[in-house]
Amino acid sequence: MSAFYEVIDRTAQEATFDPTTATQGPWSPDMQHGGAPSALALHELERLAPEDGGHLARLSVDFLGPVPMAPLTVRTRIVKPGKRAQLLAAEVVADGRPVLTARAWWRRQIPHLVPYVPDPASAHPFPDPDSIKTHEADDDLSRHLNHGWIASMDFRYVSGGPATPGPCQVWVRPRMPLVADESSSTTQTAVLIADGASGFSSALDFRTHLFSNLDLNLGFLRTPGDGWISVDANTSLDPAGGGTTMTRLGDRDGVFGYCMQALYVEPHGARG
Repeated sequence: MSAFYEVIDRTAQEATFDPTTATQGPWSPDMQHGGAPSALALHELERLAPEDGGHLARLSVDFLGPVPMAPLTVRTRIVKPGKRAQLLAAEVVADGRPVLTARAWWRRQIPHLVPYVPDPASAHPFPDPDSIKTHEADDDLSRHLNHGWIASMDFRYVSGGPATPGPCQVWVRPRMPLVADESSSTTQTAVLIADGASGFSSALDFRTHLFSNLDLNLGFLRTPGDGWISVDANTSLDPAGGGTTMTRLGDRDGVFGYCMQALYVEPHGARG
């Protein structure tokens, strides 16, 4: 296993990919982690984006159902062309049905156009990831989760962690590229990681509760830098089964973006 996906076929209109076990999520070996197909949709949207500069300003992903461990076909189109910004769309299909839709705003960049106004959190950076040890699956919950997507990531926790429910600060980087024999863009890497924020900051135990995100919404101030991605995540829950995860995303130069996820939360085995 050397990547999350392998290319099966590509035409001018669509591309089909075979998932490896690295895409498996924590809930079932038959389902993919949401970060992998979300990043795959962006992988194809970036091929559609203008070649004369610019960056991803926003990515909005809706999960239409569980993403199975089956070949995925990604279809893309330009919704709104433009010089300053373009709206792009992708549909991910598995077993003949749509499982995910994504819409992305691609924004032009002009250096020194406006003053630099950073997120205040950039003034209080995480400790350098090289100064923190890689997390080892040495507790019961970590061992329970140490497969698929989670085992394919390198985690270096600043605060929180699998055995500590609640807010979490962690450096993360994948151990392999998104697509075999291709280099992953830094934005693809950020999306691949960001979907895990609701799990990193989980307020409940994976073994007793389901907390599945219905969507993934990211806003980018700029393109992420190479290497590690910092995740500063917090999850809030409502007793009726609602949840929201709010996340700051950063690199060694500070905060570059934000993520929000709407969650559906319930005990395992609940019916309704």
